[in-house]
Amino acid sequence: MKLGISLIATTLTLAACVAFVPVTDLSKVPKEKLRASLQVRTFVVGNEAAHPNVTDYLGEVTAYSCKQMPTDPPASQGNALTQLRLKALDLGADGIIDVTFDVRGTDAFGTNCWESVQASGTAVRFER
Repeated sequence: MKLGISLIATTLTLAACVAFVPVTDLSKVPKEKLRASLQVRTFVVGNEAAHPNVTDYLGEVTAYSCKQMPTDPPASQGNALTQLRLKALDLGADGIIDVTFDVRGTDAFGTNCWESVQASGTAVRFER
């Protein structure tokens, strides 16, 4: 009985240390890939800039910046956007259209972050 309670307590404690959403640790991404992701053009909803003609829609992409531990840096749109560009790059995209940001405070049940920024958009290839 005590062993069962100990296992449950340990499992719950460890689960509290993990974000419930996928978060990329940018410090572990090769610098070449980070540089390549900067070539992925982004077009944020509400920005009046028109994007080039789209030839291929590759799918929806979502990324999260998450401040999970008190020592983590604050969640930011820049971090979420960098992660979004990396995901689009992995799909072979050269752009992301209709980018939106959702900023949240403490969300223990949805993301398990003290604060989070969600970036979403559509990965595309533009006409050349």
